[in-house]
Amino acid sequence: MNITYKLTLNEYQEAATFHYKSGKRPLLVAVFLGMATFMMIVGTDFSNTREVISNILVTFFALSFYILFTRMITAYQAKKIYKKSPLLSNEVTLHISGKGINLNKQGNSKILPWDTFTKWKENEKYILLYTNNYQFNVIPKRAMDENQKEELKEFLNKYL
Repeated sequence: MNITYKLTLNEYQEAATFHYKSGKRPLLVAVFLGMATFMMIVGTDFSNTREVISNILVTFFALSFYILFTRMITAYQAKKIYKKSPLLSNEVTLHISGKGINLNKQGNSKILPWDTFTKWKENEKYILLYTNNYQFNVIPKRAMDENQKEELKEFLNKYL
């Protein structure tokens, strides 16, 4: 089975966002939210209405800033990686077989055996193949027809 595609910057950023959303970041946000709320409750004199309101506002803006900052960093990092990489913006051909994935970028062919990959994730637009917890290859589903999608999922379920 052969899959040929070229990733755009927007697609790579969407895939990176998907990677981070399904990782540990939501858990970290929840922990940060819990800690901020606990600190606000412990440090507030509830008989002073002004202090209660100011502490609630500080907590709200601190959490909003953290969430906004992590989203901005995700988009910035993805854009930086995409622009620095000579391979991400070029056309890629994958030949997928029982031996692994033959990755052909710019005429350079490299066989990645199945044991190179640790896990895979998918959403409605992308399949991410992980080589470790932080590095992944993006395969856009738009580059495959329904039969290829099913065949790829069979390989992934069999070997990963």
